[in-house]
Amino acid sequence: MSRADLHTHTTASDGRLSPPGLVEKAHLRGLSVLSITDHDTLAAYPTASFAAERYGIELIPGVELSANVRGTDVHLLGYGFDLDDAGLRAHLAQYREERQERAEEIVDRLTEIGRPIELDRVLDFAAGGTVGRPHIARALVEAGYAGTVQGAFVQYIGDGAPAFVPKGKASAEELIELVHTAGGVCVLAHPGTWVQVRFAEHLASVGLDGIETVHPSHDDDVREHWRAVTRRLGLFETGGSDYHGFNPRDDERFGQYTVPVERAIPLRRAA
Repeated sequence: MSRADLHTHTTASDGRLSPPGLVEKAHLRGLSVLSITDHDTLAAYPTASFAAERYGIELIPGVELSANVRGTDVHLLGYGFDLDDAGLRAHLAQYREERQERAEEIVDRLTEIGRPIELDRVLDFAAGGTVGRPHIARALVEAGYAGTVQGAFVQYIGDGAPAFVPKGKASAEELIELVHTAGGVCVLAHPGTWVQVRFAEHLASVGLDGIETVHPSHDDDVREHWRAVTRRLGLFETGGSDYHGFNPRDDERFGQYTVPVERAIPLRRAA
């Protein structure tokens, strides 16, 4: 059966592999449909498109966007939009600047609590891509303040941690409209156990198109719960590995957390 991974990341944001490298890996894992959903950037697509053509993989435009909901990040996945849409590109350019400012503020807070790191080192980890908390976490690990990237989030920069800074000012409603205006569809990413059903119901009432039910953070019970919610709201399901590539578990998951290519049909129609 042909499979699709609709949630992956590259060096354009916080992934380990280059866009062509990710496409090649997808080919080696037997995937036939792929979406690169880097955080707040479309920079992967020029080179990824050439690689996808070479390996015969269908590449669906994607991006992961962050909404600010009462100071908490809620992630949305946009698919099938016009890659050249001026409104979407303007939003992403503004968000890139906000991410830089956020990184600077987090580094300042880390210094205040006695965990100083160099902003230049964080930018080295970003390697020209969109800077984010994973790059700060890697700098914290390198400096010896945390044993793992996950530990750095828990101790210092995750939600509620001492150096946490909320991301973005856009609401979920604004982002749904932005993606729709660009000709795409919008999906609630990895809702897990912390997103309330009533919030998903509200998003569905303002145009949400789908929910990501298949994700490494979803066990069987969570997946079935959101599948039932998705059906009840008349939305479609998506899924993927959320591949970043920085640990062996990520590599194991790539090619396992997939969905049938039929799940890509609504995304393909938009594209």
